[in-house]
Amino acid sequence: MNKFKSLIVATVAAVGALSASNAMAASEQAIAKQLADKLQNSANVNATVRQVANSQIPLLVNNLMPEIQNQRYIGAGTTKNTEVWLHMPETRALADDMSDLVIAFPPAGDENEWTEVIGYDLKGGTVTMDVDNAPNFPVLVVEDHGYHAMKDGIAKINSLLQAKGLQKGNSTERFDEYTPSAGYDAKKLTSIRLNNDQEPWIKGAAEIYSLVTGVLPGNEPQIIAVDMPYLDHDGTTYYPNQLVINWSNYNYQVVDMLYYEADGNTNYKELVQALITAVGAIGSLAGWPPATALAEITNRVIDATPSSWYTDDDDFVDACYTLEKGKTYSGFRCAGANATISMVPFYVQSNLK
Repeated sequence: MNKFKSLIVATVAAVGALSASNAMAASEQAIAKQLADKLQNSANVNATVRQVANSQIPLLVNNLMPEIQNQRYIGAGTTKNTEVWLHMPETRALADDMSDLVIAFPPAGDENEWTEVIGYDLKGGTVTMDVDNAPNFPVLVVEDHGYHAMKDGIAKINSLLQAKGLQKGNSTERFDEYTPSAGYDAKKLTSIRLNNDQEPWIKGAAEIYSLVTGVLPGNEPQIIAVDMPYLDHDGTTYYPNQLVINWSNYNYQVVDMLYYEADGNTNYKELVQALITAVGAIGSLAGWPPATALAEITNRVIDATPSSWYTDDDDFVDACYTLEKGKTYSGFRCAGANATISMVPFYVQSNLK
């Protein structure tokens, strides 16, 4: 494909994604307005705020407002992942009077071009808020692209990667030393801290995921997406004890781990297609030194993401290169000095005998 044609394709994709973004923002706005209307003159405002605040994960709007599923009006509607979360200033408590509560939604389009955040108060008025500085009053935020959407997104990415040949599952034919009854070697992430998660306040908790890249026999690429839903805020150290690498999925004992913040509006089919185009352009890596092949695959993945497939680009957070199978990492700073991680080798015992 020549450069001019590539530019046309990228531009059309970006315009289509922007239209989808605007439509989703309209949906969030309409739901925010309906929720604000519902809470006007309601004795249940504090109870609603506590319900959202006490949920371990963002509350699905259909659980908070079951009646919305049976209503139809222009510009409104929910996806199965539309959720509500609470911004609560440190100076406020759940027992306080919540009459100044605002119901808001993330603006449409590229977050770098946002100029204000719009919400609705409990008197039927419109409230304008600063994009960069969180308000000093409680805000319920309606969002289509948060925690629940990210869970579905990771599953879809891996499914598409498998379908397109950039990810292959365990195979006793390919890994002679691996059998289901023998368990497997893994790498456990024991702590992680991000200096900057690239997320404005109105987007709430960050949705961090990683792409783990490695090689198979013949240096074929192996790319696996890993969800990291606990990484809510920057400047905080988390201790997940999460298994992030299954070494039976790779032919060599070294991988790279790339961290991204999912800003939403991602067309996962087009994301995976971008990865296919980028990685596939390498050609055959057979005969290359494995470390060189891995570096080439990882560089192509970074080049492919973020791209014009996003209206609100997924932010590249950091890259941890050359993670080795049997090595312990303590306070390891990744390449961009944004992520600091600790990892230990871990053997997963099988229950199969």
